[in-house]
Formats: sequence, structure tokens, C-alpha cells
Amino acid sequence: MGSLEVHDLPEIPPLPSRPILHISLEDVTTYIQPLVSRQWKVGHVCTGVGEDEILSLDRHYKFKGFNDVMDFVQGVADISRAEKHHARIVIEYNTVDIFSHTHSAYTFHRVGKGKPESKKVPGLTRRDIRFAIKIEELHETFKERGRTMQFVPAAPTQLQRQSMKSVLRRYSQNQTVAKTEDVHPQHIIEQCDGNPATRS
Repeated sequence: MGSLEVHDLPEIPPLPSRPILHISLEDVTTYIQPLVSRQWKVGHVCTGVGEDEILSLDRHYKFKGFNDVMDFVQGVADISRAEKHHARIVIEYNTVDIFSHTHSAYTFHRVGKGKPESKKVPGLTRRDIRFAIKIEELHETFKERGRTMQFVPAAPTQLQRQSMKSVLRRYSQNQTVAKTEDVHPQHIIEQCDGNPATRS
């Protein structure tokens, strides 16, 4: 990935069906890399090894003033309601930090030629990608209206590299996962608390 090259935002992927699978290596190239080029970073909810490492998509935004922040957060709340996906949001006077990962994410591993085995492991899914792209689009409208302030993180190239390294380390192990169409997870859907369509 070139230093500080800003990629165009990718098209928003379709809403994933239940059960929600972790991102693939293809998703990393198609979606995560462009987001990282636009100052999203891959953070750690929980550091561990393999599936014990829970990653998040994080972004720091800076605005002209408190009213701009509150209007932006209202827009984020509207996106959150529409997507039925709820991120952690931290507000200070003129900054907003967003941290997104999917609690109800699943991995599927095929053992030999048997049925895929499932495991609920929080992490990054296409729901987080959709959420991040929509928030980035919202931020662009604020930027066009002169309501944002330039924010450049310290050592941005290093931050981009570290984010890509983290996500590749975590999800390159995931390529034994079965394809979605191979999975018939009715038992998992039944295990979800509440209405599965509204959980994230």
C-alpha cells in the first residue's frame, strides 16, 4: 500500500445474511485497505492469538465546534438505527471517536470432509465495513460544508502499515472457513438472543 495514498471509497457491500461471517482476505483488499487509507485504523478490542484476537474498525474525527460534533453524532445515530449496528462512540468538545466490531460474528471451519463447525467469535464483519463506509460518506458531507478540521495522526504511514499487518495476521488464518453457501446454520440462528435481525 503506497504511503498516504487515499483510495476512493468502495461501494457499500450488501447486508450480510445470518449468521454473520468474519471478513475474508478479499474483503481486506476490497474494503479495509481503502478505509485504512482514509485514516480508519484496525484496533484491538482484545489482544490474543488466532480467534482470541478481537479487532475493531476505529476512526477519529475532528470538527469546527460542538454543534458540528452533535449534528455528526446525530447522523451516526441515524446510520446506526438503519443498519441495526451499534458502535462505541466517544465524544469530546470537537472530536468524535468511533469503534466498531460485530459481537455476533461466526467463524466456520470444515473438519475433514464433514459438516462445517461454527464458533461465535466477535470481530470484523461486513456489517462493520458497511457502517464505516456510510460514516465516511457522512463525514464527506460535513467536510464539503466546511464543518470539519484537518486531522493527521502522528506517523500516519506507520499507522496504516500496522493496521494492515494486524488485519492480515488475524484473517489470513481464517481461510479454512467454509463458504457461506456451504453453511446451513439454523441451529445458530435459534441460539441468538432476541431477534437475530436486530443484533449486531
